[in-house]
Amino acid sequence: MKRACSLLLIFSLSFLPILNAQVTNKKPLTTNDFAAWKVINNPIISSDGKYTAFEINPQKGDGNLVLKTIDSKKEDLLARGYSASFSPESDFIVYKIKQPADSTRNAKKKKVKKELMPKDSIGILVFKHHKVYAFPNLKQFSLPKENAQWVAFTTDMKKPKKEGEKKGNEPKTKKNDDQADQKSQLVLFNAETGDTVCFQNISEYYYAPLGHSIMFIRQTKDSLDRAEVLTFDTKTRKTNVIFDRLGTAKKIASDQQGGKLGFVFSADTTREKAYSLYYGTLTTGEPKAVVSPDQSGLPLGWSPSEFGDVSFSDNGQLLYFGTNRKPKAEPKDTLLEDEKPVLDIWNWQDKELQPEQKINLEKEKKRSYKAVYLIDKDKFVQLADPAIRDIRTIQKGNGHVALGIDQSPYKLASSWTGKSNADYYLVDVETGTKRLIVQDKSVVSLSPGGNFIAWYDPSDSCYYSRSTNISSEEVNKLTKQVHVSFCDERWDMPGDPNPYGIAGWSENDKSVFIYDRYDIWRIDLEGSKVPVSATHNYGRKNSLRLRYEKLDPEEEFIDTSKPIIVSAFDERNKSDGFFNADLRNYTDPRLLIMEDFRFENLKKAKKADALIWTREDVNESPAVWTAPMTFERKHQLSDANPQQKQFVWPGVRLVHWTSFSGKQLEGLLYFPETIDPEKKYPMIVYFYERNADNLHVYTAPAPTRSTVNRTYFTSNDYIVFIPDITYEEGYPGQSAFDAIVSGTQFVSDMFPFIDRKKIGIQGQSWGGYQTAWLITQTNMFAAAMAGAPVSNMTSAYGGIRWESGISRMHQYENSQSRIGGTLWDKPLQYIENSPLFYVPKINTPLLIMHNDNDGAVPWYQGIELFTAMRRLNKPVWMLTYNNEEHNLKAESWANRMDLTIRMKQFFDHYLKDETMPSWMQFGIPAIQKGKELGY
Repeated sequence: MKRACSLLLIFSLSFLPILNAQVTNKKPLTTNDFAAWKVINNPIISSDGKYTAFEINPQKGDGNLVLKTIDSKKEDLLARGYSASFSPESDFIVYKIKQPADSTRNAKKKKVKKELMPKDSIGILVFKHHKVYAFPNLKQFSLPKENAQWVAFTTDMKKPKKEGEKKGNEPKTKKNDDQADQKSQLVLFNAETGDTVCFQNISEYYYAPLGHSIMFIRQTKDSLDRAEVLTFDTKTRKTNVIFDRLGTAKKIASDQQGGKLGFVFSADTTREKAYSLYYGTLTTGEPKAVVSPDQSGLPLGWSPSEFGDVSFSDNGQLLYFGTNRKPKAEPKDTLLEDEKPVLDIWNWQDKELQPEQKINLEKEKKRSYKAVYLIDKDKFVQLADPAIRDIRTIQKGNGHVALGIDQSPYKLASSWTGKSNADYYLVDVETGTKRLIVQDKSVVSLSPGGNFIAWYDPSDSCYYSRSTNISSEEVNKLTKQVHVSFCDERWDMPGDPNPYGIAGWSENDKSVFIYDRYDIWRIDLEGSKVPVSATHNYGRKNSLRLRYEKLDPEEEFIDTSKPIIVSAFDERNKSDGFFNADLRNYTDPRLLIMEDFRFENLKKAKKADALIWTREDVNESPAVWTAPMTFERKHQLSDANPQQKQFVWPGVRLVHWTSFSGKQLEGLLYFPETIDPEKKYPMIVYFYERNADNLHVYTAPAPTRSTVNRTYFTSNDYIVFIPDITYEEGYPGQSAFDAIVSGTQFVSDMFPFIDRKKIGIQGQSWGGYQTAWLITQTNMFAAAMAGAPVSNMTSAYGGIRWESGISRMHQYENSQSRIGGTLWDKPLQYIENSPLFYVPKINTPLLIMHNDNDGAVPWYQGIELFTAMRRLNKPVWMLTYNNEEHNLKAESWANRMDLTIRMKQFFDHYLKDETMPSWMQFGIPAIQKGKELGY
């Protein structure tokens, strides 16, 4: 008792500094405040490290792109800008411009067709002149990796115009095409001069990565289709037609320099066309067909595919493309629709169920199989086939070997195992020869140099490797001498634990870097050296999860000649930070920064000593920060929500308790910053697996998609408790009871300001199921809200996840639902963990949300629970949002606002004794649907 009192005193005293006039003058959040709350998206930094850009978008309405110098001396607000890219030379920024939200709304109101809706524009801000150029009707834009003097983009526009200038002061425009009435136009904009060059009838284009040329296809039609392939030299500004024939061309690509090109072409005039692969250079005349239909080496009846991407290896010596069966003309159909049977035939031997086949149908229609043309040898090699569908190349396509993946032997069983296991083959890129190297595994990697293959074996939780040398069959058990786990130590599902993963490889394929829970291990791929903790066990000794930060997106191996940056997460206090780690000398990592915040989005300037990242906390909106690589002289670059100071905001405490079964658990307790420890407050318990690690995560006030918004509810004088849950196989319901009820008892005992008689519970999906189950086992909760709950595991077990088309069996046997066996092996566990069988014990009013287009949990699960409670005359309501998904769609603002209002009204009635709204008291008859809301 003395311990409890002392803890309560300490906790209560922690509130005293914030109970002052400044805080008590703040106002609670309302739903009217949601729309203006802003989020920061897509922060980027220029190559020279002098500029950053990020989007600041309200939840509803028009956002802005912020362009800011790293020293914060200059800032530009680019109205409605998004999806920005800096030029490689950091001399301009390109971005998309959304149409004003009001314009889009008015067009929808007028029922404008989708293809005629207002389209995005493109904006280009040139730093030297500080001028913004804008062009309407954007389709897409692209920049090369280097030498980006020109911006390439396609539009529907007729005449480009510089933003803000009057007619007669447009950028100088040169027309290279006299056909101006076509829909698609390629525009090349010179950022230095403001000139544009326009080409009409362009079906696709490709910007050579090093910026020297732009290649494009002009597709026109008179009586017959005509395809022209043109190139534009970005230095001389000269345009050349290098291919001109009757037919159709697609999938154009070039090498890095832009001197070689490839595409597929068909001269067929029929709807079903067989294509050939064409290759050429800018100096050798017209490209020639190098792979034709039915060519030797192709399977019988195959040809290059119009759907397979064409691409060059980084060194320009290999040309990759796709192949498939030649399309066949469908026989003429002389039957009427009502004269033909329409059905699906389910066959027990199908590798995919019919719903999954339907979802994948368009993908399968456009499937192609990777092949390669060896330019110097004038040789074609087929790499993939209908069994080994997936081919992963290395060294940016330069590698002499590739990894082939065949999932077909395990595809049928994946319906109940949930695994994506496959057989892995070493594929010789020059011959197509395939050698089986690993069977029945899912985590397999080929080293960057192609000398080793490494994989994780869940049967013993170890990593293995073997050489790709054809003369070697030796398999090395890489982690046999390491006495730590390389798979999830906290795993509590029936299936195999997930490995922590591979951080990367060393140069020349000497070592692989592998994660355990806390550290990074350097392991010799030949197995001749003892594995060593490259981070010197520093993570484990200090409960820090250390993870490599890959700051160069094009990096193929980890450069151990210099210190690297690793992120650090402290499991004890949930703080984030960054360290320098020496993966060559294995010393303790050196602290750079560690703070009680959440850090994300770390990015480095490509050519400068400059970093940006985002920082947030429960009461600090995510903001962009910058510093050099040492993290010294860091400073903030953004403040998205200064209006937050006006409102009551939550505080949060990390709490620890012992569950009924003796487990040590954590949870988060949110409270209004204006809390008065002498008063009583209602509490809502929300949960989903584990959440304590999110102590420093900011929750913006927003209309809900399915769950309690902790910021909104705490601002309105609620306590919100989020306990972590750990599970025992076969007993998911009882495990939830053990964690949630014990945690709820703990906090309500410890903190007298929690009103024990006014506690609600809320969960969605897996949390919705547990909410429904808990109210069959306890009367602790005065009200409950369950979103998309499974109420009957026996009927849900064999159901379909309609969004993916796969069976739900694996969830129960091996995954989240945690039964650990089939319905016929463990029938009692399915019944005992199903709320439906205990409905007579429910004494808690329940609000259900289950939508009729739920692709994860079948809608009928909510119906089963609703009708059972209705049959027993127990208070229950179900909200079904029409054509909505498992969670309300992000863009469904009206539905989200509606759910927010109804959820709060429901809890306000039962937990604050407010008047029951009309929709709860009387319902909304179908005849009044859309006319009355009943708030």
